[in-house]
Amino acid sequence: MVATLFCLHALGSSGRSFEPLAAELDGTANVHPIDLPGFGSVAELGAATVAETVDYVVSVIAEAGAERWYLLGHSMGGKIATLAAARRLPGFQGVALLAASPPSPEPMEDDRRERMLSWLEGTGRLDQDAAREFIDANIGAPLPSVLDAVAMQDLLRTSGEAWAAWLRDGSREDWSDRLRSIDAPAVVISGGQDGDLGSAAQPRLNGPFYPQARFVTLPGAGHLLPLERPHEVAEQIRALLT
Repeated sequence: MVATLFCLHALGSSGRSFEPLAAELDGTANVHPIDLPGFGSVAELGAATVAETVDYVVSVIAEAGAERWYLLGHSMGGKIATLAAARRLPGFQGVALLAASPPSPEPMEDDRRERMLSWLEGTGRLDQDAAREFIDANIGAPLPSVLDAVAMQDLLRTSGEAWAAWLRDGSREDWSDRLRSIDAPAVVISGGQDGDLGSAAQPRLNGPFYPQARFVTLPGAGHLLPLERPHEVAEQIRALLT
């Protein structure tokens, strides 16, 4: 039986960021991206709290009715994936985290947080200059033009309310005292050129919650791993599934 991989995207992204990964895993897993409230196809939902977002994801998983399934969480989606995995719903098998935000407050310098919030001034949404700055700051090398366009389009359609809510509140929430360790297979992947959520930070931030975790670093990669390194991410997902 082919397992289902529910994929939760990063801040300012959408399920489209997992299209290259889905192509790599064709025949190995049923890749099921979920657009989180305020992003992608459900940007019109606006801001949602972390708890509301977890409930939303759980409802989508339950409705899908997969018998064997895994969670993948990228960056912001990593925090949501961990909290959803902790509920141990029927059929849950394991977790893959990509440059994942932890259950505890995400480390981020105040000036960078304020810079990202300042991009909303005026229109309340990101413009092309802001999106370009964000993408360039989060990659180890330029993306192929088609994937760069996907990243740009996702950022431009992101709800400003959802963007601000994550930076001001969601990323700062601390769930660590309410969370038991998740004793299930897990792989934690990070980019060698990532910053706050890179390879040096992941064992400390997410390691305590995953006693079975394998930690993998992709040299030269930045933060946008599903777009930067889909082939290498897929290799690690295959190992997780087996």
